Amino acid sequence: MARRPAAAGILLAIALISAGCAGGAKPAPTTPTSLPGTSWELGLQGGTAPAARTLPNLTFAADGTASGFTGCQPFAAKFTSTGTTLSITDIVLTPTTQECAPSTKTTADAFVAALGGVTGWRVETVMPTQGVEALQPVKLMLDGATPLVFTLQ
Repeated sequence: MARRPAAAGILLAIALISAGCAGGAKPAPTTPTSLPGTSWELGLQGGTAPAARTLPNLTFAADGTASGFTGCQPFAAKFTSTGTTLSITDIVLTPTTQECAPSTKTTADAFVAALGGVTGWRVETVMPTQGVEALQPVKLMLDGATPLVFTLQ
């Protein structure tokens, strides 16, 4: 009879270890085929990475609204998308009580201007190379006068 509790304990330990290992692995992100319901963080703006403490982000809602953070303050907008065309309009900045540093404000203003000039979108998936997984494999590319590259959040 003493073997049953010991065997049960061993099986329980194996199950917990297996569950812990499986729980730590992140599932591969799904590449979206449309924008509504997705959230993105800016990686490159016109080929330049934004300052890490002021990363702008963008979320597309199912109702045709977009919202996010410019790196300086929150914003709301409207978007329309047909196929790979995209237009972001009616961008409204939310007033805040915090002042941004001049360099951050300049970057945020350029981000808002770039969003207003967006004409199209596409999603690219970075494939692993030689067994090395990309940290941010799904990228949203927004075309316009200033290209914007986002990573999936």
